[in-house]
Amino acid sequence: MNVTDDAEIRETLGFLMTREIAHQKSFERALHSIQPNFPEGKLPGLEQFSSVYYKMSAGDGAPRGPWNQGPEWEFVESPQAAVDGGDGTASVALPGDASKTLRALASRTASGVKIDPKAH
Repeated sequence: MNVTDDAEIRETLGFLMTREIAHQKSFERALHSIQPNFPEGKLPGLEQFSSVYYKMSAGDGAPRGPWNQGPEWEFVESPQAAVDGGDGTASVALPGDASKTLRALASRTASGVKIDPKAH
C-alpha cells in the first residue's frame, strides 16, 4: 500500500488485508467455542503443513512473493486434490458401530454458540 498513490488499489488492498484479519479472528473464536478441546495457545500447528504453500488457483500463473516463496516455504505447484492423498470429497467408511462413537464425539465437540471468548 505504501508504494502506490492509486486510491482504488489502496482501498482494495486494505479490504483484502482486513478480511484476512477477520478470517483469523473468526477461526480463533470457532476453536474457542469447542471447549475444552482447543485451549488458546496450547495446540501448535501441524509441522508438516505449517510452511507449505499449495497453489490451488486455476490457470497458469500463481503470484509469488514473501507469502509463498523463500527458504522457509515449500511451494507445491501441482497439489493433489486432497493433502491426505484422497480425492477431495468428504467421505469415510466406518467399521462396526463406530458411527455411535462418532456421534458422541460430534456432540462433545460441538461449537458452543453462546461462548464469547471476549467476555471471559
